[in-house]
Amino acid sequence: MRRGHALAGGAAAVAVIGAGLAGLADGDSARPSAARASAGDSATVERRDLVDREDVDGTLGYADTGTLVAGASGTITRLRPPGAIVRRGGVLYWLDDAPAAFLLYGRLPAWRDFQPGMEDGADVRQLERNLRALGYDADGEMDVDGDWDWSTTAALLRFQEARGLTEDGTLARGEVVFRRGATRIGEARAEVGQSAAPGRELATVSSTERRVTVDLEATRQRLARKGDTVTVELPTGRTVTGRIAEVGKVAEQPAGDDDGEPTIEVTIALRGKAARGSGLDQAPVDVGFAVERRTGVLAVPVKALLARQGGGFAVEVVERGAHRFVDVEPGLYADDYVEVEGDLREGQTVVTAR
Repeated sequence: MRRGHALAGGAAAVAVIGAGLAGLADGDSARPSAARASAGDSATVERRDLVDREDVDGTLGYADTGTLVAGASGTITRLRPPGAIVRRGGVLYWLDDAPAAFLLYGRLPAWRDFQPGMEDGADVRQLERNLRALGYDADGEMDVDGDWDWSTTAALLRFQEARGLTEDGTLARGEVVFRRGATRIGEARAEVGQSAAPGRELATVSSTERRVTVDLEATRQRLARKGDTVTVELPTGRTVTGRIAEVGKVAEQPAGDDDGEPTIEVTIALRGKAARGSGLDQAPVDVGFAVERRTGVLAVPVKALLARQGGGFAVEVVERGAHRFVDVEPGLYADDYVEVEGDLREGQTVVTAR
């Protein structure tokens, strides 16, 4: 919630509670009230951290975005649908009714053909690592060292046999695509039946790791610090936790808006189950950036705060069946709680409005 909204909401709750009690007269703070039955529920005085947040619009997407392009010529006979997940060894698309490219894991793109006798290199090591991970070096005869020898050829022949490829111990550039991990297929850039040639865009791709991006006005950059925790309200209404992974260093003018405020791009990594998925892409979300923090303070639900006649606030404390009103000084309002200072201690029971 925006900071101003949090304060206003807290004040509104206090006003209603105070009116329901017809106000508390000054000087009643220590008077026991054991005979009066409370009309509310109860809560506990807690020692907790409070964070007041300001909401900013964000966009839910995926990390490691890129474009899948054709590596050979032919007629497109099959494409993966948007949202599909392709894992190591899986087919990315089909040309002339045959698998045209397979996904392997690695950071270095395939930049040359693979064949026996080729020079050593990191790309060879990536291929060997994948062949072993897929089970084509079951006897452990191949050294994953970037040096192509007979055992590398043998493992590749097993890969080709299992996938119905020509068993010649070679791979043309484009037959394998290296990406860092499981790959999500995004928006289609081509259609089945169209002709493909090397370099033809087929679809957008990304990892399966979700990311949130925020175009934050440069004048508000103080809200975003790398490593800070934020909240993200998903399109489902569920709120999850994220961490600021990157803050842009160059402010940019919004596209098509010459009068708009320059913005910086803030990238947020999600945590837990929310960090993985294959569903919504480019969906709007609300991101809560921390504006103010209190650490280890005494706090009660906002609904426990009572307005006194003539000004000031109190809470109704229950001890051994007796009720008494304790003056408090409210501090930060956040997450339906309010920081309080007064003659209170952690663990005490207070009355709250229903």
